[in-house]
Amino acid sequence: MLQAELFATIASLRKEGRTADGLALLRDALRRDRLDPEGIDKAGRIVRRELLPDDSSHAPLNVLILGQCTTSWIVTSLTAAAWARGIALRVVDGGYDRVLQELTNHRWPGAQSGIVVLLPWNKRLLEGGGDKEQGLQDELRFWQQAWLLATERLHGRMIQVGYDWIIPGPLGQHLAAGSEGPVSLIREMNARLRGHLPQGAYFLDLEQLSGISGRRSFYDMRRYFWTKQPFSENGTSQIADHICAGIRALTTGPKKVLVLDLDNTLWGGVVGEVGPLGIALGDSPEGEAFVAFQTYVKQLAKRGVLLAVASKNNPEDAREPFRLNSDMVLTLDDMAAFEACWEPKHATIARIAASLNLGLDSFVFFDDNPAEREQVRQAIPEVEVVEVPQDPAEYVRALQSGNWFETVGLSGEDGMRGRQYAAERHRREAEATFGSLDDYFRSLEMVAELGSITDADLPRVVQLLGKTNQFNLTTRRHSHNDVIRLRNIPDAIDITLRLRDRFGEHGLVSVLLAVPEICDGRKRVVRIDSWLMSCRVISRGVEQFLFGHFLDRCRQLGYDTILGEYIPTRKNGLVAGLFDELGFEKLPDQGDEVIRFALDVATAVEPKTFVVRAGALI
Repeated sequence: MLQAELFATIASLRKEGRTADGLALLRDALRRDRLDPEGIDKAGRIVRRELLPDDSSHAPLNVLILGQCTTSWIVTSLTAAAWARGIALRVVDGGYDRVLQELTNHRWPGAQSGIVVLLPWNKRLLEGGGDKEQGLQDELRFWQQAWLLATERLHGRMIQVGYDWIIPGPLGQHLAAGSEGPVSLIREMNARLRGHLPQGAYFLDLEQLSGISGRRSFYDMRRYFWTKQPFSENGTSQIADHICAGIRALTTGPKKVLVLDLDNTLWGGVVGEVGPLGIALGDSPEGEAFVAFQTYVKQLAKRGVLLAVASKNNPEDAREPFRLNSDMVLTLDDMAAFEACWEPKHATIARIAASLNLGLDSFVFFDDNPAEREQVRQAIPEVEVVEVPQDPAEYVRALQSGNWFETVGLSGEDGMRGRQYAAERHRREAEATFGSLDDYFRSLEMVAELGSITDADLPRVVQLLGKTNQFNLTTRRHSHNDVIRLRNIPDAIDITLRLRDRFGEHGLVSVLLAVPEICDGRKRVVRIDSWLMSCRVISRGVEQFLFGHFLDRCRQLGYDTILGEYIPTRKNGLVAGLFDELGFEKLPDQGDEVIRFALDVATAVEPKTFVVRAGALI
């Protein structure tokens, strides 16, 4: 369907009272990248006009865009880009070059805070005319003041966009990048922003982005002279896409699993026809392209992205290249799951999701066959499907352009993730050999190491808070500064749990944050603000072990009552009965989304667990 025809159809459906059908068509077109920048802007205006509060299980996320240039064009493109990926946003922007004023006066709608996007422009930096070092310091101080306001006054998470240059200027190509040139000045400013950026904030490298797209098409100086908006339609949609990736990195985190086809995806040819040594891999332009793609995918795995295979193939044929072809970069040990069968791909992917205990919205699917991609799109729309080009030389670019795996930072646990899931396969195999779960849990020889949240733990703790959905009682997405504030409250309880068993290390897998509650009477009350656990260790008694330790801490601090909170979402139904199981009493409904429970510490019973404690760190 052509773009003009699409919008005409959407308008017609709206007149017929079928707005939802029109929005579904629009979302499908956005997810398939079938709209040009003008169409994306128009889509954003439609979404802002038509989107109902019940489009998402949560209220829309608040986003405030502030810049040293006009930012209004970005609002609609960002709304469309995020909505296409299942993120409902309420986006507002501030006036031209009123960053500090807007941060001082802004109020978030509702009780929720949001994300602040800060967008510089290079005019003051490049045209200051004074001392270079002084100009750099002045700009840095300006943004540091903005960061302080965004953090302390608005309690917002931040996306800081970098500076960029448009043309080298009168110095020419050679001198512009020299020590006194404008290109060098921009790069030094960006380095200082990165170096001083508050922990947990996301940096969008505008110079890198415009360089990939091409500055001639990224900027439109005619727009700037008329409206102080320097970006072209193409540049605006590109910035919106990357801000959207930053929002996902700050909230839900990156996608977790990359599902790969094999034939003509990881290698050229059909292995069942040409054999493991006859596939195109190395020693030819096509073969080198497949090697480059495997190398890129391997690097994703090393930084924590899980890899899985979903191939329509005979199981032995599918595995033979990994065993016999020396040009293979990827190995079977790199795969968290390997499915080779003749079932529809959507059924295979669903089985992989169940085996990994991850939601389908954590998955990205890469398959050279357009029919397979379409089938997965239709059957499991939660999965992101990469539009794979015909030329394997473009595979890396196609996968990277979706920004699926953008993250604020990497923790030590990220690098261990592939090995942890490989060990999980061995655990599942071992489970089948035992007659009872109790015997199986004893055989795991689980050992927990307890601690408080240290500064070194903060990146991993914030990461877990941001992306854990299944075992997460409140899904409160606390920022780095929020965690510091909560743990520093007098008599607050903050617990981290690391786990290992006879198959290997799980790393830091659980966090509990509880704070004193002000209430009437003499009783001392503590409220569990956040309690979450990695899906890898759910239902093994780890939660009971952690709660037993939490009870001990409550008694040490003289608490009489524990308040528990459960906020239902589409994904955390797994823990709906947890407080009941631990002996809590449900409290009367207060008319909001929170389901509250209470437990008398004096009568609480230590729950059963097969986890053994290592040396206590608290």
